[in-house]
Amino acid sequence: MYYLRVLLTIINLGLFGVGSFLCFIVAVSQSLDRLLIGGVFLLLLTFANQKIISKFFSSND
Repeated sequence: MYYLRVLLTIINLGLFGVGSFLCFIVAVSQSLDRLLIGGVFLLLLTFANQKIISKFFSSND
């Protein structure tokens, strides 16, 4: 179970965390407001997914 938790955390941060970072970079360099809003939503989704992962595995430890 520990390895699955680590794997899901890496996937979560890898997909959503890096995606939000790239949205922020493109939004700042290209002056696109919709990508800035998309980056904020992706960052919030990253935190929500991480909370779900930690709550799911904390009850099974």
